[in-house]
Amino acid sequence: GNNLIQVYSPTIKPADIRIKSLDKSLRIGKPEIKGDTLTVLAMPFPEKGKSFRLAVMNKNSKIIKTINFACDTVPIPVATLGNIKGSEAKRKDILSQMTLRVAFPGSQYNYPYTINHYTFKISTPKGSAMIPVKGFFINNDILKEINAAPDGTVILFTDIKATCPECATRTLNEIKIKIK
Repeated sequence: GNNLIQVYSPTIKPADIRIKSLDKSLRIGKPEIKGDTLTVLAMPFPEKGKSFRLAVMNKNSKIIKTINFACDTVPIPVATLGNIKGSEAKRKDILSQMTLRVAFPGSQYNYPYTINHYTFKISTPKGSAMIPVKGFFINNDILKEINAAPDGTVILFTDIKATCPECATRTLNEIKIKIK
């Protein structure tokens, strides 16, 4: 599900509303205000069906409402090459991608993971290359290797490291794509 919590009150200004988790396994991000609504990002670390409690408070920390809700299983993040889906893609489609991204397939779950390191690997009859990259952008060296590779070449993005606010760096799945 969606992990944004939005609070609206017709009588209290959003700047005067506070959100507090009442459970250790639910972390609440920095509040954002747009118009008359306060929005926070919630990062649950639950078991499936785990219930959570959240307090909505006024600026004096008086609880206005306690909200109980259940959480589904948090999906496993996976790395993707831009918008490419599947294990084969046309060269022009691969070359048009500019970043590695983090996705949660089959889920509306969303959390701002950022890829901060990966290694690109390619092997062709002319030779092989291994290019370590800091960040999530596809650099020119990688684009040149992909452009020069013959059809049928498999490219790999390995050792993909991603992090998010309030979570440790984790290694994501490798990406393996055959150039058509």
